[in-house]
Amino acid sequence: MVMKVKNKLAGMLAFVLLLCAVIVPMSVMAASDPDNGDWEAESVTLRNTSEAELMVRSGSINNVGFGFFEDENPFTAEQTWSHGYPWDPREGAAKGTDRIMLGTGYTGENLDGYSMQWEQDAEGAATRAIELKYDAKGIAVDNAMLQICVDDFQAINWGSHFSVTLNGKDAPFISEVLNHIDQTGPVVQIISIEIPQRFYSDIASGSLSVYINETTGLGDGFAIDFVKLLVNYSRSAYISTVEGVVRDEYGNPMAGATVRVLGTKNVVKTGPNGQFTAEVVSGLNAFRASKDGYIEAYDFTIAPAGKTVSINDLWMIPGKGQPDTNYSYFADGDAWSDASVWATAELEKAESMGLIPDSLYGEDLTKPVTRAEFAAVAVKVYESLTGAKALPALNNPFRDTQDVEVLKAYNANLVAGLSADRFAPNVLLNREQAATMLTRAFKKATIVGWSLANDGSFKLTYTKTGTFADDAKISSWAKESVYFMAANGIIAGTGNNNFSPRAITPAEEAANYASATREQALVIAVRMVENLK
Repeated sequence: MVMKVKNKLAGMLAFVLLLCAVIVPMSVMAASDPDNGDWEAESVTLRNTSEAELMVRSGSINNVGFGFFEDENPFTAEQTWSHGYPWDPREGAAKGTDRIMLGTGYTGENLDGYSMQWEQDAEGAATRAIELKYDAKGIAVDNAMLQICVDDFQAINWGSHFSVTLNGKDAPFISEVLNHIDQTGPVVQIISIEIPQRFYSDIASGSLSVYINETTGLGDGFAIDFVKLLVNYSRSAYISTVEGVVRDEYGNPMAGATVRVLGTKNVVKTGPNGQFTAEVVSGLNAFRASKDGYIEAYDFTIAPAGKTVSINDLWMIPGKGQPDTNYSYFADGDAWSDASVWATAELEKAESMGLIPDSLYGEDLTKPVTRAEFAAVAVKVYESLTGAKALPALNNPFRDTQDVEVLKAYNANLVAGLSADRFAPNVLLNREQAATMLTRAFKKATIVGWSLANDGSFKLTYTKTGTFADDAKISSWAKESVYFMAANGIIAGTGNNNFSPRAITPAEEAANYASATREQALVIAVRMVENLK
């Protein structure tokens, strides 16, 4: 569904489509099976199915309310017939299902046939979380898979961008899939996502909230038929095989390239002729090809159960590619490998509050924090203070980093470079820089109209508790931030009434004097949110 429709034409087209949908209705298949229960039920919980120890579903399996033909099974990924659009939200449907939704930043411009219905009712179309509620007692979570039956996600076609959270925590392993497909139906198709260990405690709680949002404000309407959670799954009932070839810019096959099935731990290498074969869960699957010295390539395909399908050739051109983060392994273990005893309690808070960025999960938190790592922490603080998601700058001013968290921090005015085009992502952060970044996060979140460009026009209100003995070493641009942090009990001194803002001498630099550690960064992030939110 990729036509652009507006105004009267949109209304006429909608009327015709709805009329057709009324004249030629689909047969509603009254289905039930041991792995999914009653398809028409809006909420189902089953134990010990052939697929998993626990299956939980929110939303009926009914083609967003239009019903399936009697021989259709969406889990096999065989062709699903198109349905009419747009349509009114189905009465009685589980929250967030069987309705057209738009991102919370929707600006009112229609791009597709779904968004046109809501030109005068954007609030009614605002995206809603899908809620899974279930009894998880007696289950120790060892693995988990989330299946989402999606309808009309067109990130590639429209340039839209989707973010996803589970219980309020970023879920990039899901959004990565949604942002690399072009599902131009209107049809429903299933994507299957492996959930990393970071979310096992959420799953064990018996409550999982899946929230999908379009963040650019574009009119890319979308819908969800149902969401299905599999806990301690053994093997999906429907498996397919995808074959493909990776080629360079001249069409030559590329041996030794890495191909990853997005949203999964499934990674394969290309053979001598650039070929690869990947076993996947049947449905809509997306792929990423990468190799040192080349820019990564993406594509997607529908893989019907029990069949082998070929994906389009993945073409790669020379250049500096983005580092590949397999989010399915994200925090696949403890939240940190090492930390000081004194920091543990607040680090546990940082994890529960969602303040630990991807780059620090599973890492040794006693090590010094870099500028890029702390920028990611500052972004988390900003998002916690505002309740909004930070977006990366569209134009990267820095020649030494492509880190998306740095670009988010830059776009939000939380950081600046050491020069116009140099951020120095791997340089260790000092204490006065930490104070300044977090103070900027507070200003951006609480002062209307504040930016780095006009920072001098705004003064913070706080009661200064005294002057540090090494006040002369504090850079002039950092003093307000240092004393604001101290006054609010966020960053304390280092003893003998010193703040230790930065290294001055070569000896101090060699000894990492005044550099902040990763655990200190997270601890002050927790205090920032607790004391100032």
